[in-house]
Amino acid sequence: MRRTPARRILIAILALALIAATFVGVRTVRHALYWADPSHRNVAPEGWMTLGYLERSHHLPHHSLGPALGLTPQPGEPLSLEEIAELREEPLAQLLIEVSAVIEAQKQ
Repeated sequence: MRRTPARRILIAILALALIAATFVGVRTVRHALYWADPSHRNVAPEGWMTLGYLERSHHLPHHSLGPALGLTPQPGEPLSLEEIAELREEPLAQLLIEVSAVIEAQKQ
């Protein structure tokens, strides 16, 4: 049986598809296991956290904390609460209290 160039291309495509499927599957399982851990649910805000992390942790709608805090979504990497406090020129402790209050208000 001769291996034709078309057959080699099909085998390469199949191999790439299997690699991609494995990569996506592993990422999905890791994500599911991380958020299934009770220690990652309903966490108290800390300076290293992003608004998206807190939204996932507290099962809030995506992009709901930013507008509630008077922030507009910015393209690029998400900012940590520490970085947001620096931009707002306020102490981190004050922002953490405000974020906690917004989270509690949105849960009700």
